[in-house]
Amino acid sequence: MSGVNIVGVQFKRAGKIYDFSYTDLELHVGDKVLVETEWGESLGKVVVVGFYTKEESKERNLKPILRKMSKREIDKSFHLTADEVTRFTKRKITRLKLDMKVLKTEILYGGSRVIIFFSSPGRVDFRDLVKDLASGLKARVELKQVGPRDETKLLGGVGICGREYCCSSFLREFVPVSIKMAKNQNLALNPTKVSGGCGRLLCCLTYEDKSYQEMRLLLPAPGSEVTIKETDEKATVLKTDLLNQSLQVSFKTSKEVRTYKLEEVNITTHVRYEDEE
Repeated sequence: MSGVNIVGVQFKRAGKIYDFSYTDLELHVGDKVLVETEWGESLGKVVVVGFYTKEESKERNLKPILRKMSKREIDKSFHLTADEVTRFTKRKITRLKLDMKVLKTEILYGGSRVIIFFSSPGRVDFRDLVKDLASGLKARVELKQVGPRDETKLLGGVGICGREYCCSSFLREFVPVSIKMAKNQNLALNPTKVSGGCGRLLCCLTYEDKSYQEMRLLLPAPGSEVTIKETDEKATVLKTDLLNQSLQVSFKTSKEVRTYKLEEVNITTHVRYEDEE
């Protein structure tokens, strides 16, 4: 079958993967390659090797790999370094009295183009800053303002679980997270418990949300009426345990509270959870 060899290239750790075509090259996962992007020539890492049919490649309109990079080319130093650019930018920001924080600097291969990521509580007029930077760095400069989640992804860190942030280690794209996901898992809605380093809801709330939704559908909400199979006693559900699929109930004839597995009761009246109404 005729077609086109393709590779998925990643430009930064846990970043998006972009497809490129190649011919007359032997590429493997882990190889460093030079490609043409909308920002100019960029150095990337091969993370996927695949194949497209001619029809698929026409639909994607893939750009070609320019060349495979040698270790000498990768280690080659240019007139700018990321640390130098960051220090220079901070000095200019201070002089212009701009309310912005430099997060990270990226220098494209060749050193002719610089991308500076920054955060700010509001909009910033950085036209004068760009002029000063371009003149002082002798390079094309692009400033990109990012939000709290992207800021955390760029800077990295350790989460409340003791592991490196998902967004900076393997999560390529952010997915919508809602407070309902925390409710589904019976988590205390304490901001310090359900928020990540970015101040937004934890991305990991989405990982098992589907399983929690399925388990939650099996359990009656607090206020539901049940009958104990063994004794035929009537009881009211006080609390549920999703993971153990158990119920804490109180009896109509006494103030006693007991815990039963779901299979040990019959549901008489199934009250819906408030957020399902």
